[in-house]
This record gives sequence, structure tokens and C-alpha cells, in this order.
Amino acid sequence: MKERKVAVLAGTPVDTAMGVEYINKKNSETEGQCLLPLSDPVSVDCDAQIKFQYSDDDEKRAVMDNIFNPEIEAGVRDFFIYCNSLSGSFDFDTYAVMKSLEKDVDIRVYTPLQVYRRLGCEYSRLGVMAANNLSAYAIEEALMASNPDIYMIGTGNMAIVRAIEDGMVPAGVIDHCGLSHMVKYMESCGAEAIVLGCTHFPYFMEELAGLTDLPVIDPADEMFRSLLEADR
Repeated sequence: MKERKVAVLAGTPVDTAMGVEYINKKNSETEGQCLLPLSDPVSVDCDAQIKFQYSDDDEKRAVMDNIFNPEIEAGVRDFFIYCNSLSGSFDFDTYAVMKSLEKDVDIRVYTPLQVYRRLGCEYSRLGVMAANNLSAYAIEEALMASNPDIYMIGTGNMAIVRAIEDGMVPAGVIDHCGLSHMVKYMESCGAEAIVLGCTHFPYFMEELAGLTDLPVIDPADEMFRSLLEADR
């Protein structure tokens, strides 16, 4: 079976490791696939990642070049952006086109924002839990690209990310960050589903789903489907 390298980019080593673990798990469940995820964290920790997201485009592009160029030279063609806020702070779609022309190869990126542009057609009201408000804004913009009338009930809270990075157990994160109240608020506003708008958040997905009858959506699942389809 032919191995296919996939570069996993996320904001910190923790969520990058989560992305690698996610692909390994899905890979083991998918017959005929042998995906080899490679770890490419963009920043050393949450604070550095926030600074990166608010840096200028030239600085961001230089950081991405330092990740993409060596991986492309090593034969990587697929880049799995396992981070909502990172996806919302840098135009990966345009960058992939630029890299494809520059390197004369087909560079493919998979981002949560691509999923949201399709998801907007399926709902009229969505609750979105994001890591910060820059990410919440980017998610809303992506949803509205496919449905200008969609109503998003959004929150951005880095305290949730920090609790996960610090190793707090899922039930502790739910309690410490008041997520049961957040779910009730989204339900009271008429949300038809709750989107995990941060790739850290599947960490407590099972516990969160136990608090509501609403569907809880992890965009990584659709990203993975796109990754599989790209090699057919």
C-alpha cells in the first residue's frame, strides 16, 4: 500500500499532536488508506500563536514558507490545517495556488473555513464555539459566503483552549469554563446545531454532546473526507 504524506499544521504543539492523532485514528478506520501525518506546529504556545495571528501578512507568509517549502521538497502535497483560528488568520487557499505555481506541483490545503462555506447552506441558525473572536469572525464570514441570511450565535474564549493545553480533564473543562451555560444560551437563541469552532474542542465533544439534544459538529470530519477524495 502506497504511503501518502500529509503535513498537519496547527497553532501549538498540543493541537498539532491532536491533529496527527486524529488522522492516525481515521486512517486506521479507513480501508485502503495509508496516510502518514507529519507534525508542523506554527507556534510554541498559545501566547505566541495569538501574536502570530495578529502579525502582518509578510511575517505570516515567511513562517508558512519555512514550513511549506521543506515539506514540498520532501514530497508532501497535502496540508491539513488543524486549527480554526490559524485558518481564519491566513489565506491558505490563495497561498496554496501561489505555491502550486511557484513549485510547479499540485499543492492542496484542507481548512475548517472551507467546510464552513459549505455548512452555511445547511442551517439557518448555528451556535459556534471558537477559541477567540478573530476566529469567530472568520467562521461567520465563511458561513455567510454561502448563506447571507444565516444567524450565528458565537463565542470566543481562550480560557477553554488554555485549560485543555494545561491537561485539565474534559469534565473539568466543561465545569471550569461554564460550557453547560453556554450550551443553554445557544439553545435559547434558537441554534439548530453547535459547531466546534476550534480543533482543541473535540477533546470534550462526548461530554458536551451529553448536555444537549442538538447535533454537535466537528468540521475535521469533512476536512478528512476531502483529503481522501483528493487522491482518487
